[in-house]
Amino acid sequence: MIHIDRIVGGRINAFGITALVIILVASGANPVIFAQAADSISMTYSFSKPVITQVTIDDVIYDQVTIQDAPCSGDPGEPLLPTKGAYLLLPADTMVDSIMITGERSLVGSGLTITPCGVPIPLIPDAPEVETEPDQSIYQSSEEFPGSLFHEVGVYQYRGYSIVVLVLFPVQYIPRTGDLFYYPTLTVTVSLSQKHSESLMFRNSPIDQSELLLKIQNPSVEITYQQPFHAPIVSDQYDLLILTTDAFKAGFQPLADQHNLTGKQTIIRTLTDVGGSSPEAIRSYIQNAYTTMGISYVLLGGDTESIPAKMLYVEGMDENVTPYNTLMPADLYYACLDGPFNSDGDEYWGEPHDGENGTDVDLIADVYVGRACADNLQEVQNFVQKNVEYLSLPSGDTYLGDATFAGEYLGDYGIASFGGTTLNQLINGSSENGFTTVGIPASLYNIDRLYDELYPGFDPSNPWGTGWPKQELISRINNGVHLINHDGHAYYDYNMRMYNSDVTTLTNEHNFCFVYSQGCMSGGFDNPEGTDCIAEYFTVKNTQGAFAGIWNARYGFFWSYSTDGDSQRYHRQFWDAVFGENIREMGRANHDSKEDNLFMIQRSCMRWVYYETNLFGDPAVSFQNASGVKPQLHISDVRGGKGIVQVSIENNGEVPVTNIPWSIVVVGGIFGRINITSVDSIASLGIGDTLTVQPDNTIFGLGKITIQTSVKYAEDWNGTGFVFGPFVLRIAPG
Repeated sequence: MIHIDRIVGGRINAFGITALVIILVASGANPVIFAQAADSISMTYSFSKPVITQVTIDDVIYDQVTIQDAPCSGDPGEPLLPTKGAYLLLPADTMVDSIMITGERSLVGSGLTITPCGVPIPLIPDAPEVETEPDQSIYQSSEEFPGSLFHEVGVYQYRGYSIVVLVLFPVQYIPRTGDLFYYPTLTVTVSLSQKHSESLMFRNSPIDQSELLLKIQNPSVEITYQQPFHAPIVSDQYDLLILTTDAFKAGFQPLADQHNLTGKQTIIRTLTDVGGSSPEAIRSYIQNAYTTMGISYVLLGGDTESIPAKMLYVEGMDENVTPYNTLMPADLYYACLDGPFNSDGDEYWGEPHDGENGTDVDLIADVYVGRACADNLQEVQNFVQKNVEYLSLPSGDTYLGDATFAGEYLGDYGIASFGGTTLNQLINGSSENGFTTVGIPASLYNIDRLYDELYPGFDPSNPWGTGWPKQELISRINNGVHLINHDGHAYYDYNMRMYNSDVTTLTNEHNFCFVYSQGCMSGGFDNPEGTDCIAEYFTVKNTQGAFAGIWNARYGFFWSYSTDGDSQRYHRQFWDAVFGENIREMGRANHDSKEDNLFMIQRSCMRWVYYETNLFGDPAVSFQNASGVKPQLHISDVRGGKGIVQVSIENNGEVPVTNIPWSIVVVGGIFGRINITSVDSIASLGIGDTLTVQPDNTIFGLGKITIQTSVKYAEDWNGTGFVFGPFVLRIAPG
């Protein structure tokens, strides 16, 4: 059977361009290639045969269908079926006239009851208890679902290039009979018509060209944009624009100096240069800076009272399916510089029809944006100090190899009950849910799983309140951890089981962390309740905590009975950008995580998360590399003496270590009167060297004691001893 349909979808196995004329133009000694626009582009996409497995949801057995590299998608209650995204570059000076898809389908099986899509659950402490149930209007139907081989997403602009984003549906399902069909191949043909309009965003830049090729699947079409006689319009060349207020300008100068020192050319401009303080004026200024200065990054230097955020509106496609709608601060508005964000002129900006001529708004970033949410000069200095220190770290600093994954109990949702289950997909990588992402490599990082379900004393029959306490994470931050990934409940002033007041007591004056949290509202820097959100406390309110992070402005979402939640999609793609695509700059990685999910922007709450995941940090800062060799220490000896317990620590690894925290706890004696805790750190320890440490306080008493010794990068030592007056005797391992 040959099926022909109008389309949007897919990924590439082959590609072709019809009527592409190559002309050689003499230009000195070397010919220059110029291409006349094509009248169509065509591609064929291949799909492996679906794999059917059985899953149980609420005691009901369903058939789950997966195709690798074709992630499943849908809205709550719909059959969960594979989809595939296509990002196709349109030839220069063309637009889409029509789209055709052809393919021959095969029967996979009959009598199947396909798994329904999960329900999006907000990551707040009082999240509603909902069940995943099939939409009976679909499951009782004899019509094919989804009934089309495509869904059109839109045409988006990136630095003067036009990209059509499509979704393919290679699997079709008839619910009443349970028949499942799939297309081994789908051929997409996009017919084009001429468009005569000059793109003011095209810079004829090799950097733009190289970054474009990472976003599209038909690179040969890029030749049609080569303009040998078009001179670049950039008059000054900068990488980063810091846009702030006159009062804050001097505070950002050390950060600009540090970037300039390392070759990332930076310029500071203020709202005085903008000539206004409205979001529209700021976006217009960034557009001008993009074209005349060549910038790729923008750091917004101030909280929303200083550098206002544009409030974008998001609502569910169907209030009966996804009953969430709100306004949220979205710095995406300053990143995507093409077209309007409110073409219908109503009070809601960012609606899917608010782009040019009623199309979607621009969702591919031309510049990569981050924000320092500072309210005053002191907070500017706090932010700058932490980022300058991070940028100045020596290569291979041992703390750079430390990563903590903090997962909480989320509720009784089957496989989605624990955040640790989804966080595991970020370690090394994952091919779960039909797509592959690269994660944080365990070969380079010390992976610390702080999961409720793994925490000593966790009670499955009483999961609330028996997981890890906030002191566990506070201790890790104070001892220096580079990367923190979090999946758990949160609120404006609450994240990772910490409140704003807890962040103010952090003591890590060096070795600052980067946080990516899926929790709700923690990044709501416009907090309608009037207090600063906890993301601001982590990044600008003090000189401890985090140097940067990504937090949600409103609800983060997971899916019931699935690890394929909306926030998880962006979280996985963020680290895939860093470690899979080698996009080290955190602002660029954040936007890449969005664009990799753009093809399913109309799924569930994907647009919601697309808008709300703001970077609290300098977008031009690159993640510093771990050394590649893990530190390894050993507690070689624990012994007693006159009123003391001494612990010998040996570096038997392959790298020297610095800033190594240690603790010794001695408790016991008659009536339990001995209770000594000593915490300190070793400045450095070379390869093969040994150092002895001991508690600050003298031990005095009588009777049996227990000794607990903890040293970073070493296994804990637990033992017992006996105290007789001023002497500590008979120490032995536990």
